[in-house]
Amino acid sequence: MSRVRFPAPLYSDLASTLLDASGLESCAIGYAHYDAHSDTWIVADASPVPVDAYENRTCVSAVLKPSFLIEVAHRSRVTGMSVIGIHTHPDSPGHPRFSPVDDAGETELGSYLGRRAAPMPHVALVIGPHGCRARRLGSDEEVEVWEVGKVLKFLSPMQGVTDQERDDRQVRAFGAPGQRLLRRLRFGVIGAGGTGSLACQQLAHLGASWITVIDPDLIEATNLNRLVGSIPSDVGQPKVEVAARMIRAISPEATVFPHQADIVDEEVAKLIATFDFVLLCTDSHASRAVVNQAAYQYLVPVIDMGVSITVANEAVSHITGRVQMLATGLPCLTCSGALDGEAIRREMLTPEQRAADPYVHGEREPQPAVLSINSTVSSLATTMLLGAVTPVPVKPRYQIYDGIRGRVKEMAVPVQSDCVVCSSMGALAKGSTWSLPVRPANCHRSEK
Repeated sequence: MSRVRFPAPLYSDLASTLLDASGLESCAIGYAHYDAHSDTWIVADASPVPVDAYENRTCVSAVLKPSFLIEVAHRSRVTGMSVIGIHTHPDSPGHPRFSPVDDAGETELGSYLGRRAAPMPHVALVIGPHGCRARRLGSDEEVEVWEVGKVLKFLSPMQGVTDQERDDRQVRAFGAPGQRLLRRLRFGVIGAGGTGSLACQQLAHLGASWITVIDPDLIEATNLNRLVGSIPSDVGQPKVEVAARMIRAISPEATVFPHQADIVDEEVAKLIATFDFVLLCTDSHASRAVVNQAAYQYLVPVIDMGVSITVANEAVSHITGRVQMLATGLPCLTCSGALDGEAIRREMLTPEQRAADPYVHGEREPQPAVLSINSTVSSLATTMLLGAVTPVPVKPRYQIYDGIRGRVKEMAVPVQSDCVVCSSMGALAKGSTWSLPVRPANCHRSEK
């Protein structure tokens, strides 16, 4: 379905300002990058209409001056951005509906923008005290509205989601609306190994109905100690197929899309914008770099998780886990120093480039991995997810697990104001106008 994504707190602040207008209908204009592949508008800017831009304004209608609409169309045409036409219904109960007056006004506005604005689809959005409703300008096609930050807010009417008896104990914990949103979300799980298989298992038990699993690898015998859902006869099978089988066994009504592919490849990375929430479960710096930037560029919230077991002198010296949410207002993996630039460069090489590179020697040494430690970290990530999409009052969005001392520490890392990934000076809300750090479509390499 089509969707509009606002970076937090842009929608909340805008709605509060517009509705605080002494009962008068109010307007705002937003500008968004439209991504045709995911049918998504990524809002980069939105602000209330100046008082002197109204030609007529009452409690039930608002008409903007033609001179102001000329400016709107000009900005759209110059920037190549879609227009988000926003107005309020101050006294509307529940989610507001478009009125016949709105229909007539949109017909005229749609025709004007079609002639004078960027050749992009535009959106009409109406806001009420208890929610909003959006549609593609000039049609009846509804568009979902989201606000993405440390909390993911679904602002449109919840449709097509039914309650399940199996969810009763969860509903008792965080309520039916939270459970319905879990069922409504389109999840992406990137990496189907140790933590990824556990993430798939937990999503299935939580009642997630739409899960896409992406991983290029086949199961090896050494994976069986930690790959949840796998059995010895699965050796040689794609990890994503085993993950899909497990999800369907737990939740037969779930829709699962297994992709045996690498997220760093250009065509695969395009899928990220189609997800509502991503669990990032790879051990590759290159894949983390791609998803890290996409999280901010396309306003798709991500929870990244990683596990490290250090062995020295034949003894475990460190057990470390990291869980970090990536979303507007939160530090990205670049800000937190979690990415290794040299590792990214090596992982992006083709076999031919690797062979010719004097700084790359041999294969990467397999790292220690234990199911129970993976389980601890993936459970922290799933609990963080609940804090982001349900009323569960889980506050941390960046945690470090020390397995030796049995401690979980909340981390505080500042957002760099000029960060190339998560700041407005960088990729934030730029959509497909910025390039992701992906491997081009004509560049392939074999996977172990």
